[in-house]
Amino acid sequence: MWLLGFLCTSSGIFIGGMIAWHFKGLQQRVDIIYGLCAGIILGLISFEIFPEAIELGGWLSTIIGFTIGMIIFEVLHNSLHNNQGKNSTSKKKLYIRTGLTLMFSFSVHNLPIGLILATNQESDFTMTLLQTLLFHSIPEGIILFTPLILAGINIFIVLLISIIVSIPVSLGFFIGGYLGFDLQLINTILISVTIGIIFMVTISEILYPVLIKSSTFKVLFWVLIGLGIIVFYLKLL
Repeated sequence: MWLLGFLCTSSGIFIGGMIAWHFKGLQQRVDIIYGLCAGIILGLISFEIFPEAIELGGWLSTIIGFTIGMIIFEVLHNSLHNNQGKNSTSKKKLYIRTGLTLMFSFSVHNLPIGLILATNQESDFTMTLLQTLLFHSIPEGIILFTPLILAGINIFIVLLISIIVSIPVSLGFFIGGYLGFDLQLINTILISVTIGIIFMVTISEILYPVLIKSSTFKVLFWVLIGLGIIVFYLKLL
């Protein structure tokens, strides 16, 4: 089961990376790409991840995790910014910083998924959970790899990152199996931490840079298109 969880996650992320790679010719239209990605991210947060966290552990633990996530983002953001120095304003470095932050946040998000798999491996719900995991990872792959591809990474790095981000699923499975009890509160906080990080990445690293350089109306239009895509996508699952 830990291997199936890993394969479903890495396959979905890699497929998303290939979709992003296919559209790399649109590098000159970063406002469109980032607007769409921001819409997809906000759609995932609003219509899937956030309700999942609330249903799992309630409002209080969700808000606590969300706040912790925002704090973690600020620490990472300030640390990366300070380490890069005054010349960190180049587009390539901005794309890499965004990609690394997203990579970290999706890795955190995948840990509780492994825990959930460990506590449901004997139920009839398992196959549905694995299918959902596969399709859920596709838009995450698009979001994760868009800034990295814009920074100029190659196809082999896409595959490597897909594997690295998926490892926490297997790790979470072994932790959940070893502890042998329901980690509902921990799951909720970890998912909420992810929400906080991804939300801050979306606002600070994706939306803000294109809003100050492009037409606000155009960017928000593509954000709405991204939201519509994720609503349609989730209804198909």
